[in-house]
This record gives sequence, C-alpha cells and structure tokens, in this order.
Amino acid sequence: RVAIVSFRSQVVGNRSEAVPEIVSRLTSDRNELRRALANIGTSNGTPYYDALIRVAEDVFREAPTREFRGRRAIVALTDGVDSTSLSGFDEVREGIERIGAAAYFININTRDFFEDNLLGDCEGAMRFSQAQIRRYYAKMPAGVERTSDFCKLGDFERLAISKQLYALAEAEMTQLSKLLGGSVIPAADLNEARGAFKRMADEIGTKYTLGYYSTNEARDGKFRTIKVEIKGLPKGAQVRAREGYTAPNN
Repeated sequence: RVAIVSFRSQVVGNRSEAVPEIVSRLTSDRNELRRALANIGTSNGTPYYDALIRVAEDVFREAPTREFRGRRAIVALTDGVDSTSLSGFDEVREGIERIGAAAYFININTRDFFEDNLLGDCEGAMRFSQAQIRRYYAKMPAGVERTSDFCKLGDFERLAISKQLYALAEAEMTQLSKLLGGSVIPAADLNEARGAFKRMADEIGTKYTLGYYSTNEARDGKFRTIKVEIKGLPKGAQVRAREGYTAPNN
C-alpha cells in the first residue's frame, strides 16, 4: 500500500505559509493514487521535516494489520533542504526510527537553479527563509556579524549559505538512510527520478525483515550498532541494512 504526502500553501491570519498535506492515505487503489498525484499543487515553502514527522505520526500511526505485514518504507523525492518547518532533524530521526521504517531519498538537484536565481538585486532574487538563515548562523563561530535581512547579504554570503544548506541536506539524508536501512539516489531531473523510483521499488520488494533478542538488556538510551553478514552471496552483491538502533531509556 502507498500513501502520498506533499506541500500546499494556506493562509494564516494575513500571510500565506506552507504546510504538509496527506493527499492520499495508505491504499492499494492505483486510480486513487493517480488522482492524488494529479491534484498535487505547489507551495511557497518546503516544510520537509514537518512532512516526515507527519508520515511518522499520522500515516504510520497505527500498527500494520496482519493482512499488510511487512517492512514500512518512506520514499522522498526531495533536495533535502528544509525552509519552513517547525520540527527539527533530531525529531525526524527519532520519529522514523520509532516506527521502524526504512528511509529512501531521491535527491533531486535543485542547487544550480536556486543559485542562478539567488544573486543580484534582492527584490527579484530567490530568498532564504528566516529559518534557513538562522540554521546557517548556528554553525558559525561566536562573534561573526549576523543579519536576518536577506537584502543585507552580499552575493558571496548568499552562496556560502546555500552551500552549507545543501551540504547539510545531503549529510542528513545519508545519515537517515544508513541508520534506517535505505539509500540515497541522486537524480539530475525528473526523468532520472523515474528510474530511481523503479530501482527503489525493486529494492523494497526484495527486503527481508530480521529480528533478534539482544543480550544487552540495559535500558540506557544508547545507540547500539548492528552488522548483518550473509554467507554465499554472489560476486558483486551487497547487503544494505540499518546501522543500529537506540535502546529504550526507561
């Protein structure tokens, strides 16, 4: 079964903001999924973290029934750059780990387009959100001059912020895919994304779920590493599994 989550803009007070929206809940009805895809619109921001939290807390809120037992997976078509979320990356990681879903990312390259429209006259340029500017300065040493006014940022600093945001996005996607047992596939455009979806669907369809009881019974909230090895694999075959799990802390 498949669910679809996208973004839309809604008016709150006197301003418009982007929010995640479940356009189709879990279903195996392909016609319903096609209608949902046809109705996806655009938004004035990317609440990427909030959307992943929505998947963890709403789409996968209920335990799977016996009829649909199997590995849950999240497949995100994204550049990974969040602009307007109220949630943070740590919440996303904990939420997805809690539901036991594998995480796959089709990393669409939007950086060239974004940076081509980022420079020059600030009135006509693409802008960073306030959250993105704060995220950039949070990584800078104390004493660095800061501003929240996009128009006061020079071209050099705009490119520096963009570089850091995209590097952070790639690092987070890689971290989630390794932690939860998934992968990141780069795609230059939507044509390449179609092939990436096919590869991920094939991989999800050949996954096995392994379970075991740990001999370490400490409930200390620490991360435990896992290593999966399979004997007799043909040459060139790979084992892709989650790197570990976080023990309960109670």
